[in-house]
Amino acid sequence: MVKPGRRVFPFLMVLLFGMLALLPAASPALAGGSSYQAIRAPVVKDGAVYELGVVFASFTAAQLQQNDVVTFRLPSDFIWTTAGLKSDENTADAEAQTTAQWNEVTASDNYMRYGTANYVEVPRAYSGNENGLFQGAEPVLNFTRLSGNEVRMEITGNPDPGLECYFYLYCRRVYVPDGYNGEVPVIFDAPSQSGFAGGKALPGRVSGGGSSSGVAGEETPSEDGKPAEETPPAAVPPVEDEPEQQPVDKAVAEFVIGEKKCRLNGVEVELDVAPYLKDGRTYLPVRYAVQALGIGDGGIQWDGDKGIVTINDGSRTLKLLIGSKIMYAGNLPVTMDAAPEIAEPGRTMLPLRWVAEALGARVEWDAGSQTVTVFKEV
Repeated sequence: MVKPGRRVFPFLMVLLFGMLALLPAASPALAGGSSYQAIRAPVVKDGAVYELGVVFASFTAAQLQQNDVVTFRLPSDFIWTTAGLKSDENTADAEAQTTAQWNEVTASDNYMRYGTANYVEVPRAYSGNENGLFQGAEPVLNFTRLSGNEVRMEITGNPDPGLECYFYLYCRRVYVPDGYNGEVPVIFDAPSQSGFAGGKALPGRVSGGGSSSGVAGEETPSEDGKPAEETPPAAVPPVEDEPEQQPVDKAVAEFVIGEKKCRLNGVEVELDVAPYLKDGRTYLPVRYAVQALGIGDGGIQWDGDKGIVTINDGSRTLKLLIGSKIMYAGNLPVTMDAAPEIAEPGRTMLPLRWVAEALGARVEWDAGSQTVTVFKEV
């Protein structure tokens, strides 16, 4: 005779499997495995067109398929535009980036670019891994402008299911409405059946009345509105969330191109090599560059045999190799558009913008006085 209690377990198992069979399959959009990270986030003013930063997105193999869609949007009253920097609202609206302009394609052996002033770029590979969204000269994405601040992106090609997928969103010309203050989010929305995940990134911050971020030699768009050529950076870890109160900026260093002196926290300091411009980029001696970022001599290590500079601010570590455009932020490679080099009398010179932004600082350039000012939030 079978005791009644012995039948309970098999019955529960049958009931459980029956309930699971009735549940819908998990939505790919909720499956995780995707991320949106701001890898540049400059500080800008309000009430005009400014260049915001870059968003990096990554997705697991087989997550994205043909016909998947995602919408990316800026806050209300922001405008994706082709107007020039510092343009007002009327100009930005009149020259808002159109659907046709979002679908303009620039192809090369290393990337496919969609857009003009603002654009999505699909690299052939990321950190040595081939990109499932890259199909050579064949476009795989299509864009629709939904409003001034919102754009829909659809996969029209066939991503390679065996490869992870990556793209960059370059926010190069964005109208920032008057009175806006704080972080600027780009929101990503995807329907439940899409392989894209929802999320957001913060590629900029508006500091009310503050100065716009910029560096000596920063590229400006050509007459047709298209941005200058540049190499896309690899993803770096986002800066940790900060308190909601408005940040206080402190100017910690001022350098004048060609002068062998600077001001660190208001104190004049002699330099043994002057800052200079090369190929439109500002180079500073490493010791004084990191002091401008609030890092003491103990935060710099130099391996002369390997030509490697290591910078540590207590929370982030950067490694740069003389002559190489690859900078490591932690363990992640970042492709710069300039390489550190040695200048007489044997001093290591760093491309300021990449190092400063990787360590959470901002840089201003005064063309009239040829002055570079480094700001660090406190």
